[in-house]
Amino acid sequence: MDQQSKRQPDSRDRKIAELEAKLQRAYQVIGNLQQTNIELQRRIAEFNSAGNQKSVLPTSLIDVSPPQKVHVQNKRTIAKRRTTPPPSKYTANMNKSRFRKLPHLQFYGLIALVVLTIVSLFGLSLFLAQRAKNKNSETVNNLPIQQQPNFPTQPPIINTQNPVINQPDSSNQPVNLPLESSSQLAKTNLDFIYNVKTPPNLKKSDELSSTVKNILDYVKEKKLPTESLSITLIDLNTDTIAGYQQDVPRYPASVVKLFWMAILEAKIKQGLVPLHHTINSDLNAMILKSDNDAASRIVDVISGTNSFENKLTDEQFQTWKKQRQSLNYFFQEAGYKNINVSQKTYPIAYLKVTEPKGADLQLRGDNPSQPRRNKITTYQTARLMYEIFTGQAVGPEYSEQMADLLIRDLRPEAWKLQPPNPDEFNPVENFLGESLATDADQIVFASKAGWTTASRQEVAYVATKDRKTRYLIAIFGEDPAYAASQNAFPDISRLVFDQMRNRK
Repeated sequence: MDQQSKRQPDSRDRKIAELEAKLQRAYQVIGNLQQTNIELQRRIAEFNSAGNQKSVLPTSLIDVSPPQKVHVQNKRTIAKRRTTPPPSKYTANMNKSRFRKLPHLQFYGLIALVVLTIVSLFGLSLFLAQRAKNKNSETVNNLPIQQQPNFPTQPPIINTQNPVINQPDSSNQPVNLPLESSSQLAKTNLDFIYNVKTPPNLKKSDELSSTVKNILDYVKEKKLPTESLSITLIDLNTDTIAGYQQDVPRYPASVVKLFWMAILEAKIKQGLVPLHHTINSDLNAMILKSDNDAASRIVDVISGTNSFENKLTDEQFQTWKKQRQSLNYFFQEAGYKNINVSQKTYPIAYLKVTEPKGADLQLRGDNPSQPRRNKITTYQTARLMYEIFTGQAVGPEYSEQMADLLIRDLRPEAWKLQPPNPDEFNPVENFLGESLATDADQIVFASKAGWTTASRQEVAYVATKDRKTRYLIAIFGEDPAYAASQNAFPDISRLVFDQMRNRK
């Protein structure tokens, strides 16, 4: 990572989310203890049944009581006590009774300890939650009027006859805000923009341009199309840049989730989205596993919209559309021109849909052969990664948290034997990180990849641990040939790494 200082403590909200997770684990411990107690009682019952057939307990189970005080009178008395006969039936039964009570005492003591721990954690979480709530209230009250969240004062305008597609159980899913009027909408979403409003001042580099040319030579040699390819290469040590068709908007596939993460972190920072364990879990799943279900829920939270089974009326759709397109406005007003990050990625299992329906389909436009889709340039993608890995995106601590989520373990035993999402594509195999696995112990690698049957995309941060080589590369291949190629991205990555490491 770029930050040389140690990782700062997590925010209070993240600690509360962790405490809630610990509380859930404590409940699981109690359940396990209860099962253990049942099994222990069963074994004691079996032992008691066997003990009724014998008058003396086995030696290994005899209760050892503290010795009573002995008054030594003479050697004869001592010898007599040393030859005391084995315990009577009464003594054996008493010892057996003591044996039965001891596990119960241990068990109930352990239960009491767990309960006290849970109560302590719960009390602490309530205390921190109240403090966080007070802090968020102060933050919201101090915001300019146009940035204050507008809480709904009336039911949603959406017709109840057009239900949300298989709306997930609200008990364990993020709460979605209802649709609001256009005037309210401008105050709620459309004035909220990204904090880095000026693009980085990067100079063009002939040396980087030579590396990009070598990439194009490789692509031509492999007979892959160049017209559907875009490349951006940035040297972080010299703040220089080179590219090929890097300002051409292209379909980003799951790379768009990088942008949704930045919006979510910004809204958490401003107190516009409350951080809890479900949000945190979805964020991790969206970035680490590229999970579409988690991404769908996050899009709903940051835009205040839902996915609907049926189409909306024109008035309803215009309101819904403005809220969803607030995700575009967030970046557009900060210099990300013509960017479109407003549409979900599919399939979405919990909605039971493999393609857009209802309002999401309306957002695609009236021409099915040329639908409006997410569009991002490789320059915009590399810019956001640059701002994350230089500590500018949202804030230094938020940039560091985002960078941590993007780091990939390139050791073969990690990405080959334990892929993060075996049901989807592997974000290392056949991508930029695969060919760098041989140097896994020497580099830091972070990335967000995307893949469909018609395209392959990725943006990556690569740095040697001595920091002598640090660069960003974004590649979008918007053609089935790139989707099918298993070697193109790994080969390009190796070519770039070798040339960047050998630069003077």
